[in-house]
Amino acid sequence: MSIFNKLFGKQDKKQPSRHPNQKKPIPTFDEFTRLRAENRLGVIMVVGDTGKSEYFPFLKYAILNDPDFHVTLAALKRIHLFKENTEVVPMLTEIKNNGSGQEFEPYFSMALSRLGIITMEEFEKKMNNAE
Repeated sequence: MSIFNKLFGKQDKKQPSRHPNQKKPIPTFDEFTRLRAENRLGVIMVVGDTGKSEYFPFLKYAILNDPDFHVTLAALKRIHLFKENTEVVPMLTEIKNNGSGQEFEPYFSMALSRLGIITMEEFEKKMNNAE
């Protein structure tokens, strides 16, 4: 093969690899629960920031059942974006009433405050007493 053909001839193109900025598809809920913790965290950040009701099950799972502390915190940070969902306030109120949200402070109280479950004064009092 001549140098001309090497430079300008027909070349086999490789399939392009995923560009670093290219978005990955959102997994199904069943796929999500089987992901590694850091991947679940990434999904929660992406779907949580949308506030779309179709993604509420991801946040609900992360808050109620996820074994990773950081995944739960990420969900609590974004749950207020789902305030239109009728399950959000009752779910967090129940957690507040049974005391199981304490380990996730201050994110848990911030979520309660953003959703109007506690007042800003109650939030500030809670944060001042936590010191």
